[in-house]
Order: sequence, then C-alpha cells, then structure tokens
Amino acid sequence: MDAKQAIEVLQNELKKNKEKGLTTVNAEGLNKYLEQLKSHAMQNSGSPEAELQDAEHSHQWSIEMVRSGWESGTNALKTCFLVSGGSAAALLAFAGSAWSALKPEGLEALALTMALLGWAVFATGIATAITYLAQYFFAERLKWHERAGDVCQWSAVSLVMAAYVLILLAYLQAGKMFSMFNIVRMIPIN
Repeated sequence: MDAKQAIEVLQNELKKNKEKGLTTVNAEGLNKYLEQLKSHAMQNSGSPEAELQDAEHSHQWSIEMVRSGWESGTNALKTCFLVSGGSAAALLAFAGSAWSALKPEGLEALALTMALLGWAVFATGIATAITYLAQYFFAERLKWHERAGDVCQWSAVSLVMAAYVLILLAYLQAGKMFSMFNIVRMIPIN
C-alpha cells in the first residue's frame, strides 16, 4: 500500500465516522488505527527498500534483454553477410577457372547462382538499414514510433530470412551446375 492509498483509506474511515455523527477524533484511537494501517501496508507491499530493489532488478533485466536482442540481431546480420558474400566470392573464384569448361546451360546456371547470391547480399544490406531505423524508432518512445519500430524490426527479420532462402536456392543451383561440364575423354598414349 502506498501513501496515496493509505490517505484514501483514512479519509474513507473519517467519512464513515462523520456519517455516524462523530465530529471529533480520539487521538489514542487514531494512533492505534494508524499503527494497524501501517502494519497492514508493510505486510502487503514489503519495505520501500525491497520495492526499490525490485524496481532496479526489473530495470536491469530490461536493459540486458535489449542488449541481448541487439547483439543477436547484429550477429544474425553479420552471419548472413558472411555466408552470402563468402559464397559469392568463392563462386567467383571457382568460375574464374572453370567457366570455359561449362556447357552453355552451365553458364546460365552460374549466372543464376551469382544473381541469387547478389540478391541475398542486397537483402541483407537492406535489412541492416531497416534495423537502424527500428532502433531509431524505439529510442523515440512515442506511441506511433513503437509501432513503426515493430514494423521495421519484422521487416528486417523477413529480409534476413529471405536472404537465407536465396542462399539455399543458390546452393541448389550450384549443385546442378556441377553436372553441366563438358567432359573431355582422355586419349590413351601408347
């Protein structure tokens, strides 16, 4: 029970006594009543120090949850960039030495694989920008900013998931591409 509630209880009791026709308050009775009220308040709410400690704990928990979410999001974006960009770089290195041995449909598969990985990198870049916007909106603490932050946050998550789908499709296409090489038969030397 806080101070406001205690005052309201005391005012209600005084009002009830006034309706009964009592116009004076016995100091001893009032003191006894206040002691009971104090005892009741301490049983129901705990000490002010405990309440302050609970509030501090709750605040620290909120801060750690925000920090944890931010770090997880940052790691997800970095991982997506690493996977999509690394895959594109590896494919370019492979294509530099193997493109002349590919059949025409193999070259098309190579181009499609590179396009898919390029779109994955692009989607991850856009997700990073949208993540920045989400943090901006959440920091403003206005009602519509909270909604805009939620929309940005879910948009960024969706773009990262789409990037992973594009990476998977690129890997599947690259797997097909390995079957599209021109095979040159060896000529036996006698």
